[in-house]
Amino acid sequence: MRLSLMPKKSQFFVLFEQHAQNAVEAAEALAKLFGDFTEVENKVRDIHAIEHYGDKLNHEIVRHLNETFVTPLDREDIVGLGSKIDDITDVCYDVAELVQLFKVTSIRPAVVRQTQVLVTAAREVLLMLKTLEGLKNLEPHWIKIHTLENEGDQIWREAVAELFAGTDDAIEIIKWKDIYSLVEVAIDRCEDVANIVETIKVKHS
Repeated sequence: MRLSLMPKKSQFFVLFEQHAQNAVEAAEALAKLFGDFTEVENKVRDIHAIEHYGDKLNHEIVRHLNETFVTPLDREDIVGLGSKIDDITDVCYDVAELVQLFKVTSIRPAVVRQTQVLVTAAREVLLMLKTLEGLKNLEPHWIKIHTLENEGDQIWREAVAELFAGTDDAIEIIKWKDIYSLVEVAIDRCEDVANIVETIKVKHS
């Protein structure tokens, strides 16, 4: 394998941005599924295609890492960013797959609110990664993502409480508790990306 002695700065940051854009598309596609609960099979298939592309981008990041001798960021941070961005997309597909697996027939309003928070958080991740290379003006983005994660937690708590109070159907409770929890995981993965960026900023200050 031929190693490059010069850092391919631009390539890593371009890939991070593409990866984050793909995560936004996954979140938006999930929000579309819940917002207009028709043609479910087609929409789940679309999310799967987005997830598959995310895997390719993640492999591309690792490949560039293996071929680059001097990297613009610590290797563990490059791997961590790629992995956590990929997780956002993966979990979006996991949620969609669960909806199909559970044969959900109608959507609860709380999950629409959750996915709206997820979309906003994913878009904020993208904005943050667009400015990562310069390592400037990052803090407002990670603060907003932390705030959105807290908002997501609150919606999750309210949704689960409402679920247990509103039905005695144990299967319905299990289904929706799993779906709510998985959407919350996707929001958490956005916060994980923010935490890595915050660490990178501290290291390079």
